[in-house]
This record gives sequence, C-alpha cells and structure tokens, in this order.
Amino acid sequence: MPKKDASEWQPDGRGRYRRMVGWIVSAGKRQQYPFYFGSNLDQAKARLIRVKELWAHLNEQQTRAPAVGFPPTLPSGASEPYSWDGEALWVARTLAEGNVHVAVGSGKDELPDQYAARLSRLGERFPMVHFVPEDRARFDGGSAFWRKAAEHQVEQIRHMPVNVVPEVSETLHEAIDKYTAHIRATDLEPTPSGPRLTGFGNCKIEQALRIKERQKDQPLSQLDFHGCQTLLDYWRLRPLTKARRKGGPQRPMTKKTCENHVGELLRLFRWLSKSKDFRWRKPEDFDDLQTNVKDIQEERTSIGFLQVRVYDRVQLALLNKYATPLERLLLLLGLNCGFKGAEQGTLLVDHLFLDRPHPNAPMLREVAKFHCQPDDKFILYSRNKSKVYGEFLLWPQTVAGIRWAVARRDEICTRLGLADRHLLVTKQGQPFFRRTEGNKNQSQIFSNKWDGLTRRIRKDYPEFPAYPFSTLRDTGADLVRHAADGEVSAVFLCHGNPVRKDNLLELYTNRPFGRLFKAIREIGEELLPVFEAAPEDPWEQPMQQYSTLTKRERMLALSKSGLRPSQVAKEVGVSKMTVLRLLKKHSAAND
Repeated sequence: MPKKDASEWQPDGRGRYRRMVGWIVSAGKRQQYPFYFGSNLDQAKARLIRVKELWAHLNEQQTRAPAVGFPPTLPSGASEPYSWDGEALWVARTLAEGNVHVAVGSGKDELPDQYAARLSRLGERFPMVHFVPEDRARFDGGSAFWRKAAEHQVEQIRHMPVNVVPEVSETLHEAIDKYTAHIRATDLEPTPSGPRLTGFGNCKIEQALRIKERQKDQPLSQLDFHGCQTLLDYWRLRPLTKARRKGGPQRPMTKKTCENHVGELLRLFRWLSKSKDFRWRKPEDFDDLQTNVKDIQEERTSIGFLQVRVYDRVQLALLNKYATPLERLLLLLGLNCGFKGAEQGTLLVDHLFLDRPHPNAPMLREVAKFHCQPDDKFILYSRNKSKVYGEFLLWPQTVAGIRWAVARRDEICTRLGLADRHLLVTKQGQPFFRRTEGNKNQSQIFSNKWDGLTRRIRKDYPEFPAYPFSTLRDTGADLVRHAADGEVSAVFLCHGNPVRKDNLLELYTNRPFGRLFKAIREIGEELLPVFEAAPEDPWEQPMQQYSTLTKRERMLALSKSGLRPSQVAKEVGVSKMTVLRLLKKHSAAND
C-alpha cells in the first residue's frame, strides 16, 4: 500500500483532524506533539496555520534577550533546540481549539500591579494572540500603578495590547496529575508483602483520571466559585456514556457514578487548596457550591425502590439442588449470616466456634435471655468494610458446610506448606478475597461462581432470575426482618457504628443478639424444604456432567421404568452413549 501523503487530511475515529506541530520533551526524550483541530476541515486548516505561526515565532525568539523589567520568557542563549514549554503549549492548544479572543481572569490574591505586569509580559511574548482582561477595572488599576511607579515603563503600559492572557504555569490537568501521585504515595495499607495501595485509593485514581479525560484543561486561576461550579455541573447533569462497541445507544451516566465523581472533584479542590505546590485556594463561598446530582425522568417516576430483589423458597431450593459443595457453602453463609464476598473471603478459622462454647454464653443467658444449647455453633465476626461486630447462630447445614471447608482448607495448606488462616482459599492457596495480579481490582471469584450456578439452573428453568451474588445477603436480611423486626435485621446486617468489643454490657444491651439468634433458629426450621433439596451427600463433589440436571434425572427415571438405553436416548433427545455413560456413573456411585 502506498504511503499516505503528509498533505492528506484524514479524521481520526472520533472525527477530529490531527497534526504534529513542534516538539516536547517527555521522560527525557524529545518527540513531536499532536494537536487536534476540530472536526471541520476548513477550520482545522486555518487553526493549523495559526499554531505553526506561533511555533515559528517562538523558535525565532529562542536566543532573544528577555524584556527589561520582566521575568525571562525564554531561555537566553540556549543551545538546545526549542521545545514547547507549559505556557506556550497552553496558548497553542487554545489556538488549536479555535479560540481567538481569550478572556483572562485575575487570581484571588493577585494585586492589580501583578495582574497588569503578567498581562504585559504575555502580550509581548505572544503578539499574534488576542487576549481580553476579564477584570478590566483591576487591569486598569494595575496599568495606572505602573505608570506612577516607573516612568520608563509608561509607554509600555499605555500601549500594552488588550489581547493579553494570564501566565499559565499551573493548570487543572497538572493538578490532577500531582493529586493522583499524592494518592499513590499516601492511600496505602500494610500487608505482609509491604505497603499496598488501598482499594479506595485505586477507585479515587480512576475517577480523577476520568475527570481529566472528560474535562478540558484550563488555568487554575479560572477556578473561582463559578469555575468550580462549572466543573461540578458537568457531572451533576449526568453526561452521556461513551459509545458502545456494539453500537448500543448512549445513555446518561448512572446517578451513583456521577455522585462519585462530584465527590472526587471536591476532594481534589480541598487537597489543591492545602498543597504547597500550587497557589490556588478555595473560593470564599466554597461551601455554597451545588453538588446534588440530577435525576432523569424515568428515575423520578420509577417504583423500583418499593421492593428489594430477593429469592423465594422455590428458587432457594433450586439453588441448593444444583449447587456444587463450594457453591452450597456460599449459599448457606449468605443466607445464615448475610455474608457477601468480602465477608466470606475474609472469614478466618479464628471466627468459628464449632467445637468450643460461645465465649459470652452467661451474658447471653442473663441479659439477652437466650440459652445456648450444647449443639449450638456460632460465628463471631467484625465486618470487613465497617468493622461493626456481629454474631450468628449457625444452622446444622451451615455447620456441615463449614466443616467441609475447613477440611478442604487444611488439605490445601498442608499440601502447599502454608499457614493461611482464611477459611476459603483457592487450590493454589490464595485467599478468595484478594486483589488481582495488577493490584487494581478485587478478585471476581464469588461473582463468577454464582453466575455459573445461575447459568446451569437457567438451562432447565429459563425464567430463573439472574440475580447477583449480593442478593443472598438481601434475602437473609428480608427473612430476619419478617421473623423479628427491622432492628434485628440491622443487627444481622452489621449496620450502625462499630461497637467497642471489650465492653460486654454495651455489646449485649444495645445489640439484641439473643433476638437475632431466635430469629435465625426459626428461619432454619422454615427453610427445611430448601435444605432437603440438596443431593443425598451435599458435600460430595459431583462428576463433570455435560447434560443438564433435569435431563439426567429424567434419563434415570426412564431407565428405572424399564426402557432400554436406546429408547431413553430417543425419548430425552440425547445420544445412546450419553445414556450409557450416565447409567455407568450412577451404578458406580451406588456401589
């Protein structure tokens, strides 16, 4: 294919025209810099001419001495080829965007004489760009000051072009870059392998970079009250999502996503105001900024909040019937204790009270009026997210599952020579709840296993809901609320402020664990049909099957009725070998 001619103008994937003009120094290397000139070809060509003119002018000024009385604008006598500096690059970007007249504001703490001097210096350096002082009174006052202060500057100030902009040594994108570097250096948590960036720190960095991607660069001097409000309003008004790869329609971003980015902007402003690296300070009316994110019409009229999605008894029975031993344990811990992935993944063997009595059984009996039975088993746990303390009476089915998990963990740790205390570990000895290899996101083991179980059920029951793993927690809380009340349900969910774990009186009078235990025991009796739906040996690992459970059950039933394998295969719609393999496996399992 012949090489594209440099004079050809071809838009990029977003319809913009791009050209390389000048050079920058990045990471110690000198490389060409790309400018985007919009999506109109004629305008793009005109803007390119203006940027090239600016580049040529700055190259000519490379060795010129600085103006008398003002700070140097370019290196004097420099031997290195000229590269875009921050100030010139900002002016060039402004020209590339098609701006001819640029309104310039003054800094909050900037005196009139400083404002005028800054405008004069920039006007001299960029004579081909038109600038308009935003604060005309301050500009005129500064000009008058220089006329009185220095006679030799009178002519300069009087004839100073009004097409002047402020010095751009500090910009929004530069601030975001330093803000993310600050997060990487401070939002750390201790780990056995050393300090590591927290999950929330990763989230803040992603949000800050998305703000940088979505909102154009600008001088920090423009971020007065109205400038800050403009940045916030972009997210308050729910910008559209990016175009989907498969051509789906763009929609306003979710309210939660926009609220998170509004919060990140506020954190950026507060950090920036305290930073020694920047002169920007919060405007006086900073606390009056509007931060509420707008609803869209369909959200205002929605009634989805009226009901929480939960599993009913029939659906729970199907989940227990189709589950593997590990999936069954996740199901039971979610229902019995309201545990999501973070709680199940951080559950340690130290939290299990299976072969030892409840440590505070006398207090439970005297204060909570709950009598621990000899066969009662418990989990005592502080929630990973909020550190709120919780206690849970375990159903016999849950106890059996936990004992299976302990044996599984012991076998893995013994084989690998590990001393891990987590209840749930992978076959490679890694905790279920962990960061991915890139140390960025949490592992999706729980979601993946739950999605796999749901898919198997939906092959036989297409109408089965594809709820997320967290629905188990909602289902357990819903059962507790109907068995007791909202207060006990909140205790079940470990809501509220953390309690002092060494203050038993506060612990057992303010948090009614006795009532919670009674509710859990009552729910366990109501769920007996769900537990009975499991296979004969719930903790035996099933063999790999390529037919759905419903088909396998039907094949076994037809075979027991006296049909030959070929007749069963024809009736069910599978091959004869599939029937023979199933009968062989079933016979071996029963021997």
